[in-house]
Amino acid sequence: MPTLREQAADLPIEPGVYLFKDDAGTVLYVGKALKLRERVRSYFAKDIAITRNPGIERMMRESTVIDHQSVPSELEALLLEARLIRTHKPRYNIRLRDDKSFVVIKIDLSEEFPSITIGREKELEDALIAHKRKREGVRINRKVDNIEYYGPFTSAGSVRAVLKTIRTIWPFRDCSPTKLATYEKLGHGCLFASLHLCNAPCAANVSAEEYRKNIDQIRQFLKGERTQVMATVQEQMEVAAGAERFEDAARFRNRLYSLEHFQHIIDTFRDARGTGSVGYQFNPETDIRIECYDISNNQGQYSVGSLVSGIIRNGRIENIETRDQARSAFLFERGRYRKFKIKTVEGISDVDSLKEVLSRRFNRAKSTGAHWSLPDLIILDGGIGQFNAARGARRSAEMDANVALASVAKGPTRKRVDLLGDDWGNFPFVSTEAWVLVAELLREEAHRFAISYYRMLHRRALFEGGGSDQTKRDARRQLQGPRNPKD
Repeated sequence: MPTLREQAADLPIEPGVYLFKDDAGTVLYVGKALKLRERVRSYFAKDIAITRNPGIERMMRESTVIDHQSVPSELEALLLEARLIRTHKPRYNIRLRDDKSFVVIKIDLSEEFPSITIGREKELEDALIAHKRKREGVRINRKVDNIEYYGPFTSAGSVRAVLKTIRTIWPFRDCSPTKLATYEKLGHGCLFASLHLCNAPCAANVSAEEYRKNIDQIRQFLKGERTQVMATVQEQMEVAAGAERFEDAARFRNRLYSLEHFQHIIDTFRDARGTGSVGYQFNPETDIRIECYDISNNQGQYSVGSLVSGIIRNGRIENIETRDQARSAFLFERGRYRKFKIKTVEGISDVDSLKEVLSRRFNRAKSTGAHWSLPDLIILDGGIGQFNAARGARRSAEMDANVALASVAKGPTRKRVDLLGDDWGNFPFVSTEAWVLVAELLREEAHRFAISYYRMLHRRALFEGGGSDQTKRDARRQLQGPRNPKD
């Protein structure tokens, strides 16, 4: 029998559904694809367990056969996938296994001011049947008669929640053509317009061109092109600020804040799924909980600190050599991340800023509940100065016996990682090689988290408190973030 790779190489480059099966012919997993061969080949990537799900790696080990069914379009693949999952109830498919119909997000691009609504599976099936009757032989992809579909989603409530969030970022209409015409005659918007959830095209409050820009950004966002969307909004904000249209710039700034928050939530669930941490309960008897801290500022301004947290399950990581292996063995705990705005330090002093952050953190451990309970190990991003400051904060808080302390720093050539302190040895089942890889992961995550908070404070400063023309010019010049943030 051909290997799985050989079977994948023989798949067509066309829309369809693929089925992974075991020796007994049991369907283990069903998926859909716009290009079957390219999609199935992605399952052989080295980082599949990280980018997808640890269960997918197990599924690949159990599979011996890749079956497929070709269809004319991606939307028909979506419908076929749902039917096959309900029929076979594959072990490694999480969604669509019950008998409920799925829902999709619909964007009607045939309208001058496109509406965004929720559609049901039956509605999509009927649309495809009608389309085929009218336009036999015309190839379709995501659109049917200029209506674009995104999904499938198993919960209408979850889709409504997502659209509610998106609507606070980009207002849009979800009304019927009849309702739109009614309010056009009245000359004013409906309740959603007064709540700033619709920019009221019925009342001529927005041009078709401007409205379509928002819709196009929503389409990008739903397609997963979130980095490009955020870059576009950032550019819009800078252009508005440069032209001293500060109300428009503030609107784009708020949009960017919301997108960053939304992306953080998405990353949280992605990381949880990729590391198998969904529903994982920390075991204080066997697991190692770690916190890592970083300080970020721009020449002493807007100094902030970050705390990120993670778990080594069963207190053991050995025999790993790569970052991918370390990431698979380590769980980030996004729910325990914390931000600190530096309050007592003037000017540039990462050492004093770190001491302030740790002092506040230790004090909260004494006075608040479980969400501020101490970890087993605190790792610092910094050299001997930061390490000594942290030891001083720990000693002042009288917590020397409660938490281990260590530091991670780039070596003199900045091509290696130096581990400072002796407390690494408190954990005998984590090898030195593993600590280097895990500490680097934590250090990078703490740095990313600190920079994101720094940038939020920096943008906010542009619009608060007025100021002189020179202040505004300085703020505009700094909008892109710190030129040389601390590494």
